Amino acid sequence: MEEFCNESALGNRVNPTTVDYLKGNEDISPLALFSRYEQIFIEFREPWYMQTYHWHAQLEVNIPFDGTLEYEINNQSFRFDAGHIGIFWGAIPHRLVKIHNCTKLGIINIPLHQFLSWPLDKILTSQLMNSFVIQSRNRVLVSEFECERWLLELDMDDIGRQQLAGEEIALMLRRMCLSGWDALVGSNKVDKCTTGVSSSSQKNVQLILEFIAKHYDEPIYVSDVAASVGLNPNYVMNLFQRVMQMSIKQYINATRLNHARALLTDTERPILDIGLSVGFNSTSRFYDTFKRYMGMTPKQYRVQSRSMSLEKRVGDFYLPGIR
Repeated sequence: MEEFCNESALGNRVNPTTVDYLKGNEDISPLALFSRYEQIFIEFREPWYMQTYHWHAQLEVNIPFDGTLEYEINNQSFRFDAGHIGIFWGAIPHRLVKIHNCTKLGIINIPLHQFLSWPLDKILTSQLMNSFVIQSRNRVLVSEFECERWLLELDMDDIGRQQLAGEEIALMLRRMCLSGWDALVGSNKVDKCTTGVSSSSQKNVQLILEFIAKHYDEPIYVSDVAASVGLNPNYVMNLFQRVMQMSIKQYINATRLNHARALLTDTERPILDIGLSVGFNSTSRFYDTFKRYMGMTPKQYRVQSRSMSLEKRVGDFYLPGIR
């Protein structure tokens, strides 16, 4: 029996175990889970040592503003220099081991489905998804002021501000693509994990993410996802849950809603057209899923995301001596 990841086809087409896994953790509300894994999360603080390796599902951006930091990824050492942007996939076990005169560190965790939706250099994206650690070639592509502002805006109960902060972070990475970057650790050097997830598992999840990114706007079957990596469907679902900390279905919904949010904010396309274009097979399914995960209807989101006044936007631009 073919297993189906699209919400609209759950039921008789899958066995109960598969349905339970697709639903994910029933003790966590969809809105809470979506908020936890879908949104960009920022810290701006003093760095601290990590005695043990840790890992997570998001892409991690580190910006040491006033000093150098040394890290380990699976016993491979590298450093991020002051003022440069450093990036790696958090699914690779990593830890901070040495701090050299750094007191201000910006940390940006970006959900993969959001990162993969941004128009970035394909080589950069491919390297990061293949376990490379990269660093911007140029310094001062982002300021402390911008990092602090993103931290404040992403914590606001203002969709327009949150959307703007996300777009500015994407532009920071696009600027880095134009300025150039260096690979500090290549995938050939990260061939064995000391903890967490093996390199082969990371590679399989990377292929799954690429498959979903290409086909999110179509009906997606578990059998198709499994075939894209040549593995058993049940194994694929368990692997994805372990690495990404969310089910395949939750990730697909997050990907579709991320694209829908951008279209609701930036275009005048009818809501029905948007829902169908991002992979939902009916208006009711789109409305139900959007409201469960976002806490509001698509129409309400469109209005709120555009409600930020011109006065607020002008206030974002700071010139010394002028406020």
